[in-house]
Amino acid sequence: MKKIYYLIFLLALSVLRISAQETVKAPEYKVPAAYRFDYKVTYEVDREDKKNPETMSYYFTKSGDYMSMETPKSNEDEDMNFMVSTKDGLMITFGEEPVPKSPDKQRKVLKVMDMHSMMKGNGEAMAALAKSMPKKENPEAEKKKSNIMDNFVRTGRTKQVFGYTAEEYSKEIKKEENGKMHEGTMSVWYAKVDFDPEMMFSLGMGSMAGGGAQSKMNQNHPNNMLGLGLTQKNYLMIEMDFSEKGGKSGTGMKVVSIEKTGFNKSTEGYFVKNYAGMSMREMMEKESAEK
Repeated sequence: MKKIYYLIFLLALSVLRISAQETVKAPEYKVPAAYRFDYKVTYEVDREDKKNPETMSYYFTKSGDYMSMETPKSNEDEDMNFMVSTKDGLMITFGEEPVPKSPDKQRKVLKVMDMHSMMKGNGEAMAALAKSMPKKENPEAEKKKSNIMDNFVRTGRTKQVFGYTAEEYSKEIKKEENGKMHEGTMSVWYAKVDFDPEMMFSLGMGSMAGGGAQSKMNQNHPNNMLGLGLTQKNYLMIEMDFSEKGGKSGTGMKVVSIEKTGFNKSTEGYFVKNYAGMSMREMMEKESAEK
C-alpha cells in the first residue's frame, strides 16, 4: 500500500505541473554575483524499494525568486550536481568543460537555459505527436476532472514542527492494485512558514506557469494534496502519512529539519553560457561552433 501512495504522489505531482503550464515569453536574465539562500529544508523519504530512508534538501529564498535542491548524491561543493531553478522557468547549471581548442585544460562553466525556448522549433514534431494520441471528447472537462489527490479536508489537528504550527489534511482513499482493493486514510501536514517554498511544488513544467496557475489550481483541483502548496501563500508540506485498513501504516515523507542558512553559491570565475531564448537545436549548434 505504501508503494501505491508513493506512486500516486508522483503521478499527482506530474498532473499538477502539466495542468499549470502556460506559455510565457522567454525572460531576459542577468547572472548575479551569487545565489543567496535563506532557508534549508531537509526531508526524509521512506520508499518501499529502499532499505533505508533517503534525505532530500531544498534551499529557499524568502522571496521565492529561485531555489535549489540537494540529493544524497550531491552537495554544495560539487558543481556537477548543483542546479538553480528560477520562478521564471530558467535552469542554471554549474559544471566544468574542456577549454575550446585546448581540450587538455578545464574551465568552470555556468549555463542558463529555459524550458520554453528549448521547445522552440519543435512545433511540427509536437503537432505530429498530438495527432497520434487518442482524441479526448472534452479536453476542458478532462482538465477539471477530479483526481485522487483532490478534496483533502482539514481535520483540526495541529502540531508544532521546528517553530511552526502544522495543520493536518486528510482523506479516505480506495485504490485497486493487482485485482485487490485497498482502503485507507492518507494525511498531509502543512505549515505556514516565513519563506516562499512554492517552487518545490511547481518545479519542472509547473515552474513555467504564469500568474494564472494558482487561480486555475483553485478552480480545477480544490484542496489538492499538492496543490495546497501552490494555492496557499508560504505553505510548506511537513509530512505525508498513510494508514491502510488491515495493512501497513507509516510516514511516506517528513521534514526532519528547517534551518536558516547563509549559504551562497558564487558565480565568480565561471564562464557564462546564456542560452535563454534558444531552442535545443540552437543550443547544440552554438556548443558545436565553440569547440
